[in-house]
Amino acid sequence: MTNQSNNFTGNIDDLLTHCASIDDKQLDESIELENAIEHVMNELDMNREEAMETIQEIHLMEVQQTVDSMMKKGLLEITGYNENDEPLYTLTELGKSLQSPDA
Repeated sequence: MTNQSNNFTGNIDDLLTHCASIDDKQLDESIELENAIEHVMNELDMNREEAMETIQEIHLMEVQQTVDSMMKKGLLEITGYNENDEPLYTLTELGKSLQSPDA
C-alpha cells in the first residue's frame, strides 16, 4: 500500500492512480488508530508516544483474554515455552476441527 502520510507530487493522472491504489480497509484502520491515539492523549493527558504504548498494552490484553478464553474452551493448549519463558500455543484436536477451511 502507498503511504498516505507522504506529500504527493505529480500530475492529475498520477494522483488518480495513487488514490486508486489506497486500500480502503487499511486506510479506515489507520484513521481509527489515529482517532484512538488522539482520544487517549486528550483523556489521559499523555503525549503521542505514551498514548501509543497504552493502546498497544490494551491490544495485548485483548489478545491474552482471547487466548485464555480459547484455552478454557479446549481450543488451545500450551505445548512448550520459548527462550523468554513465554508459552507456545498449539491448536488442540477440537480447535483443529473447528478451524475454518480458509485458514
